[in-house]
Amino acid sequence: MKLNTDDWNRLRALREGFLKNNAKNYWHSHRDLELYDSIYAARIGWKWNAVLEDLSKIGWLSSAEQILDWGCGTGIASRTVAPWSGISQVACFDQSPLATAFAQKKLQEELQCTISIFSEKNKVPSLLLISHVVSELNDKELLELACYATSAEEIIWVEPGSHELSRKLGSMRKIFLEAGYHLIAPCTHEHACPMFQEKQEQDWCHFFAQPPTAIFQSAFWHEASRELGIDLRSLPYSYLAFSKKRKTSSQSNGERLIGNPRALKGHGKLFCCSTGGLCERLLQKRDNPSLFKKLIKNQERGVYRWSLNNSGHITDSE
Repeated sequence: MKLNTDDWNRLRALREGFLKNNAKNYWHSHRDLELYDSIYAARIGWKWNAVLEDLSKIGWLSSAEQILDWGCGTGIASRTVAPWSGISQVACFDQSPLATAFAQKKLQEELQCTISIFSEKNKVPSLLLISHVVSELNDKELLELACYATSAEEIIWVEPGSHELSRKLGSMRKIFLEAGYHLIAPCTHEHACPMFQEKQEQDWCHFFAQPPTAIFQSAFWHEASRELGIDLRSLPYSYLAFSKKRKTSSQSNGERLIGNPRALKGHGKLFCCSTGGLCERLLQKRDNPSLFKKLIKNQERGVYRWSLNNSGHITDSE
């Protein structure tokens, strides 16, 4: 898209509205949605890609018949998940009829999806997608959404990776477990979340998505970064995935890497979460140069089982 001065001003205004939680009236026109979809939604889509890659790594794929895209916006969540899951029947819901219509049209044009009528009484086995809505909801509304979500067979919920929003999302974890859901990811266990233990108030469960490398050679994205003050390299996100069907997880006894490692001289520190709680692991470059490059330099994320030496430092992984 070629954007003019008015477009960039409108994008700045939209972003300010998001940050101020002005959730009642985002979209004034079809052009607003086009602009949002070209930049902000694209970045959200890259976060969804990271989540889906993670789910694929542990061997999980949705068994639902329909996607319910709640708070769909321009439909970027369902447009990303539909081809990954193989689900072609999608129902969209947004408080804005303008946004719902935009999302439905995009799904039909890009993926030839079958558009279903959204209904809170829908009994079709569904995969519920929730994306970037926590900042728009007060505590009562968030609880109401969680209660509604328990009508779905499966849930994937993605949010920005800030401290505040990640911990709000984390507070939903217990609700779904008590409702009979099984955790798919990112947790390696279904015990109480260690992020909410005493003295862990400064910690939060978050990860970083990798944007497509092509954007760093793109004049459009270079201009977007300059005009909107976007750091193209930084895509923090948090997520939870649940299913009513239990699946043996390949993550058992593994440790999930949280955030980015701390790169220090000759070694790095990795913040990990597992059944044993939160811990910081140390990896020295001299102990395993290839693993050091993979985890510290290239910042590859995931779940690992470590080999440790007598000092408790990482020497290898599986």
